[in-house]
Amino acid sequence: MSTKRIILANNSRLLREMLRHVLGKADGLEVMQESPDREEISSAIEKFDPEWVILSLPLNGYGRDCLDTCLARYPAVRFILLSPGNNTVRMRGQTAFDEDLSNLSLRDFIHVLAKDLQHT
Repeated sequence: MSTKRIILANNSRLLREMLRHVLGKADGLEVMQESPDREEISSAIEKFDPEWVILSLPLNGYGRDCLDTCLARYPAVRFILLSPGNNTVRMRGQTAFDEDLSNLSLRDFIHVLAKDLQHT
């Protein structure tokens, strides 16, 4: 299994730290950058070529049209959209359109991030 690169682009520092801690312990996952500033996401994607970008909902300052632009520009990247306030977790990507991951355990969530994207 190859290492999956992840960019954390969450508004909440607490959530970013928790995710970094949990993902850092998982085999096959590596957090490449924490980018709370939405303007850095495109350059971070260019630099690190991640499999995943994890964003906070609502997409304040980072509209749905901007997300759609990133999806079109970086078709291999998948986005996880977290809304801790209402316990919503959604996955967006060109091959997985708006899939609900809200009912997954933490272990299952890690498995989704670590699995081979070509076989999903």
